Amino acid sequence: MSQYHPILFFLQLGVLVSLGLAGYCAHRLRRHGRSLVVLSVGLLAVSIAIYNGAAAMKTASLALPGKLWWYKLEFLGSLALPSVAVTLALAYVGQERWLTRPVLAVLVGIPAVAVPLIIANPGSVMITEPTLVETGGFWALEHGHPPLFVMVAAWGEGATLLAALVVGSSGLFGNARRAPALILGAALGLPYGALMLKTLQVYPPGGEGINIVPAFASGMLVIVALAIARYRLFDLLPVGRSKAFGVMDDGYMLADATGTIVDANEAARTLLGEERLTARPVEAVVPGLGGPGRTDDPTGATGGPVGTGDPVGAGDLVGAGDLVGADGQEEAANPVTATVEGRTLQMRSSSVRDGRKAVGRVFMLRDITPLREREQALKEENERLDRFASVLSHDLRNPLNVAQGRLQLAKEQLTKEVGSDPEGHVTSAERALRRMNEIIEDMLLLTWSEQELSPGDLGPVDLEAAARAAWDHVDAPKATLEVESSTRLRGHEGRLQRLLENLFRNAIEHGGKAVSVTVGALPDVQSPPGVQSPPGGQSPPGEQSLPGGQLPSKGTSSSGGLSSGGLSSGGLSSGGSSSGGFFVEDDGPGIPVERREKVLEGGYSSREKGTGLGLSIVQGIAAAHGWSTLITDPVSESSTESQAGGARFEFRSDGMQGG
Repeated sequence: MSQYHPILFFLQLGVLVSLGLAGYCAHRLRRHGRSLVVLSVGLLAVSIAIYNGAAAMKTASLALPGKLWWYKLEFLGSLALPSVAVTLALAYVGQERWLTRPVLAVLVGIPAVAVPLIIANPGSVMITEPTLVETGGFWALEHGHPPLFVMVAAWGEGATLLAALVVGSSGLFGNARRAPALILGAALGLPYGALMLKTLQVYPPGGEGINIVPAFASGMLVIVALAIARYRLFDLLPVGRSKAFGVMDDGYMLADATGTIVDANEAARTLLGEERLTARPVEAVVPGLGGPGRTDDPTGATGGPVGTGDPVGAGDLVGAGDLVGADGQEEAANPVTATVEGRTLQMRSSSVRDGRKAVGRVFMLRDITPLREREQALKEENERLDRFASVLSHDLRNPLNVAQGRLQLAKEQLTKEVGSDPEGHVTSAERALRRMNEIIEDMLLLTWSEQELSPGDLGPVDLEAAARAAWDHVDAPKATLEVESSTRLRGHEGRLQRLLENLFRNAIEHGGKAVSVTVGALPDVQSPPGVQSPPGGQSPPGEQSLPGGQLPSKGTSSSGGLSSGGLSSGGLSSGGSSSGGFFVEDDGPGIPVERREKVLEGGYSSREKGTGLGLSIVQGIAAAHGWSTLITDPVSESSTESQAGGARFEFRSDGMQGG
C-alpha cells in the first residue's frame, strides 16, 4: 500500500536531475581526465539521487517498517552530502591543500560510522520511538532524537554551511569569479536553509512529517547545472589560481566566448590602470584586442596607444594572435604590443578549448617598457657609431685619397726630372698614407663590429659554411683549412664570417703562408685544458679571456701578433644543445702566456706594420653576440695534453642556442 503527496513529484524529479548531472560528470571525467571539481559535483549528484530516491519511497510508504527502512537509507545520501560539499568548495576556490589526510579522515569517517549506526540502530542509539502520525490525511514518520543523532545532524548542517561560506566569501573577498561563486555558494546553502525552516517550524502542506530537505538539495543541483551551462564552470578555470596567477608580475585575463572578462589578476589591473576588469568586454579594456564573440586576435604593424579613448585598430596593435591549425592545435603567434598610460605592454593570447570548440581566451600581459627603452638606447648608440663611421669614411678618407693622388703625381714628376726619389721622402710619405688608410679601414671595422645586435639580427648559421666563406676571402694559396666538425650557431652571419676571416689572416700573418688552420665545434660546456675564464674573473695560467668575455673578429689586419686561435662559442650549439661552442686553432708559433692579455687590447701589435686592431675587432663581434673567449694552446686529438706550438681561440655562450 502507498500514499501520494505533491512533494513526491519534486523528489522524483530530483532523482532524474541528479542522475543526469552525475552522468554528465562521468562523461567529462572520461573525456577530459581527472578534475576534483567535476568529481565532487558528480558525487554530490549521486548522494542527492540516493537521498531523493529513499525520501520518495519513504513518503509513499504506509507501513511503519517500510517507512523506517527507507528513512534509514536516506542517510546514505544525506550524510555524504556535507562531506562532498566541503570537498567541492575547497576544490572550487583552489584550496585543495586543506584536504589533508586528517581532514579527509573526518570527511569520510563521520558518514562511514554514522550511517551503519543509523541503519543498525543498536540500543536505539540513533533513533528512538519511531511512530506513524496522521496529519491532514497523510501518514508521516516521527521519532525521538538521541544526543548522538543530534550531534551527527549538527555536523551535517555545520559542514554544509561551511561549504557555502567558503565559496561565497571567495567570490566576495577572494580570487573567485564573483557571480558564479555567489551562485554556487547560495546553492550549497539551500539544504541548510531547508533545515532552518524546519527548525523554525515552517512546514509545507502535510505537517512536520514532510521532509523538504531532499527537494531543496535537488534545487541546489538545478542551480549548479545552470551555473555550469551559463558560466561554463567546467570549461574555464573558475577560481583559486592565486597560487600562480595572483602573485606573478605578468598580467592575466580570462575571457569567455562572448569576449567578456571573467577573471583577472592584480597585475593585469595594475598594468592596464583599471580598478575593475571582470564583467567588462575585452574590447572596452583594450580597444582593438577583441570584441564579443571574437576568439582570434587582431594583427597589425605598428604599436599605438591603448585605453586613451580612441579605438585601436589593426594598425595600432603589433603582431598576430594565435592561429589554429587544421588539427585544432594552437600555432605559434606573434605578440600584440600596445602602449597603455606611457607603458609598453606585450600581450599574448591562446584559446581555451573544449575539444575543438573555443569556449574562451586567455590573455597574458607583460610590461616590456625597460626592453623598449634599451632598444631605443641601442638604436641611438648605433646611430652615433654610424655617424662616427661616416666621419671616418668620408671626412677623413676623402682628404687622404686626395693626398695619395697628389703624392703620386709629385712622384711621377720627380721621376721625370730627377729619375728617382733620392732622399726617399716620397716613398716614406706613401707608406705613411697607406698606414693611415689601414687604420681608417680597421677603425671602420671596429666600429661596425661593436654595434650591438638585436634578436632580429640573429639567425641560424652553419659553422662550416661560414668558415669556408671566410677562407675564400683570404689570399694564402699555400695555407690549409680543415673543418674538423660543424655545428649550427645562432648569430649574425656577416659578422661571424668577419670574425673567422680576421682570425685566419692573423694566423697567416704570424704563422706563415703555409700555416694550417683548423675549425671545429666544441662538444660541451667544459673547456679543454686551458680553461675558460669565469665572467669577471681571472683567467687561469696558460689562457686568456677577452675583456668582457668577448672575442675579436672580422678584420683585415692581425692583432697583437697572435696566431689565429680557436673559438668556442656558447650559444652556438652542436646538435641543438646550448652547451659547447666552436674553436679556431693553428700550428703557428703560438702566443706566450704572458702576452695573451695584451694581444687582446686595442692598439697592441707585435708587428711594426700592424694596427693592433684585428683582435679588438674580433672581440667586438664576440661581445655583440654575448660570447666568451678563451685563448689557449691547441689540444692533441689523441690526448688532453697541449700540442707544441700554435694557438687556439675558443668561443662559448651558454645563454645562446643553436638555430
